[in-house]
Amino acid sequence: MSSFVKLLMPIIVVLWGLAGYTQWYEIYQYSNGFGIQDNIEVTEDGKVFILHVDSIHRSIDFGETWSIDSSWGNGATKIQFVSADTGYVCCGLEDYEENHLMTIDGGLTWMPCGTDINFAILDIEYLPGNLVKAAEGGLSSFVLGGKYCLSLIWQDDLATMGEVYDLDVLNDSVMFMCGEIFPYDPFAFSTTIKSLNNGESWQVSGDGFDVPYFGMDWPTDSVGYGNGLINMYKTIDQGETWFKLPNPFGEDDYIYYYAPPVFINKEIGYVQGGRYPVGGTSSDSENLGILRTIDGGMSWYITDTPEDFKCGQDITCLNEDTCYYLCKGKLFRTFNGGGIGEPLSVTGQQHLSLTLHPNPATDLLFLEGLASYPDAVWSTYSISGQTIPLDLWNGHADISHLPPGIYLTTVQTQQGIWREKWVKL
Repeated sequence: MSSFVKLLMPIIVVLWGLAGYTQWYEIYQYSNGFGIQDNIEVTEDGKVFILHVDSIHRSIDFGETWSIDSSWGNGATKIQFVSADTGYVCCGLEDYEENHLMTIDGGLTWMPCGTDINFAILDIEYLPGNLVKAAEGGLSSFVLGGKYCLSLIWQDDLATMGEVYDLDVLNDSVMFMCGEIFPYDPFAFSTTIKSLNNGESWQVSGDGFDVPYFGMDWPTDSVGYGNGLINMYKTIDQGETWFKLPNPFGEDDYIYYYAPPVFINKEIGYVQGGRYPVGGTSSDSENLGILRTIDGGMSWYITDTPEDFKCGQDITCLNEDTCYYLCKGKLFRTFNGGGIGEPLSVTGQQHLSLTLHPNPATDLLFLEGLASYPDAVWSTYSISGQTIPLDLWNGHADISHLPPGIYLTTVQTQQGIWREKWVKL
């Protein structure tokens, strides 16, 4: 065995171990079938909750062991914790007196929280300062606001929206809603609207067309992501403008669609993808698994999703590496970003004339050709998705301080996207 191979063996062994450790794997079966309204919540201290039909499933050890509370639930669709101990369950409950529940002991016990939410709540946000905002509606929608668990708290704030799919409150003043407009008028309204005054008045977000439709996620007050019928969208200016993210799968004979994306910060996020043939119907659709990005949606990986469980409902993350998702009545978990597989092609990718060497590298890493792209923005990530600060402006960087492992460097310009994996020995 050559000295070079001997040097690489520890890295290969580590990668073999990571391949078996970082993938998504099943940890709990809570149902024998699908539950399209199932909802999951993870608290900062490792408690995991699943709402399913008429029960609340609870784990206090990141999903290793479970208990079930069937005394409440009755069809609830939303669970949210505002701290490790205080949480709320809402929406779709059958019993009027029990349609809004709360806990103050980390979900060990639940109790009715007010008896006044008799509206058709479509989405709800529990906010700091004992405040709550909700979207209610049918043919027209309203934003309702008030205090937790008090009687007669709801006040209508008119919003120009029909069926609301998602309500996101960014701060004390700014909130967004996306969904259907009824009656449909593409020249008058957007499927995403924005309020700057806590819901008192609303305006079109973006140009009214290439904007989110089904869901949004806001890792910061300025940067947001969302999904439409077949595309993903991004804003970096708090919804003043939106732009369509590149299709990770390129252009072929399929139509690709995505669930609402989930972002841990403005760079790292997850989304479930699917497709159906051009000219096909929903019955021809195929789930493709969970995708992960580490550069703000400009490029994606297919994570190591189990073959028969790629539906990826309700992805929820505790941090950028520890995440959960539901599929076919089962809960899946990863402790390292779902495993990083081969990158998907992106329009414009690898059209840049750049050369990275040596690979493997020990002390210095060179990136030739960077000076030809004055608008270049580059990033380097570890195998777990952690951002690694490297100054490549002069065409090289000192990497002697980095631990051995695999890294990914990406370069983005107006001409395209370039990226390459490299090994630090």
